[in-house]
Amino acid sequence: MSELARLRVVFEEGASEFIIAQTGRKRRKLADIAYSIAQNPFAEPDYVLPDEDGRPIAHVATEGYVISYWVDAPVKRVVIVEIEREE
Repeated sequence: MSELARLRVVFEEGASEFIIAQTGRKRRKLADIAYSIAQNPFAEPDYVLPDEDGRPIAHVATEGYVISYWVDAPVKRVVIVEIEREE
């Protein structure tokens, strides 16, 4: 979060709840990952799956987590849908 992201980062409820449940250091790490995604939102994800509405959701595995997101380019935001621990 030290640099301004090109796109605004928005967390859906499930992702927010996951972050809030973490310790301070892990919260910071997750925020840094989210802002890193926002700085390069069209980088190749690990995989893409559609959500229930058919929207393509990108999934990136990094630093022990899987971050699921979609890019809302017209509104200039990255929506973090879900965060899970990588298994």
